[in-house]
Amino acid sequence: MYKVEVGKSVKEAIENVVECYKSGGMEKAVSFLNRIVENPDALKKDMPDFDCDEVLLYVDENVTAYYIATTPGFNYPPHEHGMEAVAAIYGGAETHDFFDRDGDNVKWRSQVSFPAPAVVDLKTDAVHSICNLGDKPNETLHFYFGDLECATRNMWDMDGNNPQQYEHETYLSFATPIN
Repeated sequence: MYKVEVGKSVKEAIENVVECYKSGGMEKAVSFLNRIVENPDALKKDMPDFDCDEVLLYVDENVTAYYIATTPGFNYPPHEHGMEAVAAIYGGAETHDFFDRDGDNVKWRSQVSFPAPAVVDLKTDAVHSICNLGDKPNETLHFYFGDLECATRNMWDMDGNNPQQYEHETYLSFATPIN
């Protein structure tokens, strides 16, 4: 079910990702998204101008799709999705910090920046955080292969400690400026 009005190209992209994932799993969805981010003009034209960083575009029991334009200069806390996910970066860049589990907590493993065009796929057990090291918001579509809005999942504080149920307001409150 669409949660906001989007243009034809955005709807087609979401519907194609859903169909690709159903028929060929993550590999087929990533392949399709790689083609989309290589030539994102139609997507950009049909994406409304939103006045916030994250907008829920679509959700059903099989997929959740968000438009995300990460604010520059902030690092958001480590979290998990509890399902496979993919980020299609078609403008700017998105930087991910990846974490390993260490008992109940997590510890930092690596940082990778993904400049557009790029597609980042995450396995069900991935723990990561996101930041934007650029000077303007990026442009991305994030797909979660399940109903993310109903998922039970964890987040941690910026030090990778104190695991707790993911809550969006707490997630935003944990964000810290990048030094």
